[in-house]
Amino acid sequence: MSENENPPVSTRRGDDGTTTLLGAGRLSKSDARVVVLGDVDEASSSIGLARAQAQGDMAGLLIGLQRLLYRIMGDVAMPSEENAVKASDVEYLDAALEEWRDRTEIPKEFVVPGESRLGALLDVARSVTRRAERSLVAAGYAEEHPDALRCVNRLSDVLFVVARNADGKHAPSRE
Repeated sequence: MSENENPPVSTRRGDDGTTTLLGAGRLSKSDARVVVLGDVDEASSSIGLARAQAQGDMAGLLIGLQRLLYRIMGDVAMPSEENAVKASDVEYLDAALEEWRDRTEIPKEFVVPGESRLGALLDVARSVTRRAERSLVAAGYAEEHPDALRCVNRLSDVLFVVARNADGKHAPSRE
């Protein structure tokens, strides 16, 4: 393939309902591992949609969250004794949660998404992330990837708080 040629997009090998996963060979597209990867990928895409609307440090946070999800996908796709996702990633999310919570007024009542476009996009990303979390648990990865599971749990909390910030629910000044 020359430098100016695009690689093929469709191999047609998945027409039989299977896909190739490195280290696992051909798997059914309904295999638990493939479902988890799809749900985590969808969470990343949802965050990307929100990131396209975000600015400044919020956009920076969101790209960091997407990169973390890619590492989680790597751990699920290619299990090894050394997971890429570590306790330090959980600590990163805990710190982000505290930072954004300090900057944001958290409503005491039930939140109905839609106060702002960006907040609504972040709420969609949060709910998709919750689905990815359920998939991780259902597939039995809670024991195999405990830090990944903790990260996905914290990630939805971070997205909730950042969505409230995007809705204009900023914390009152402490001055």
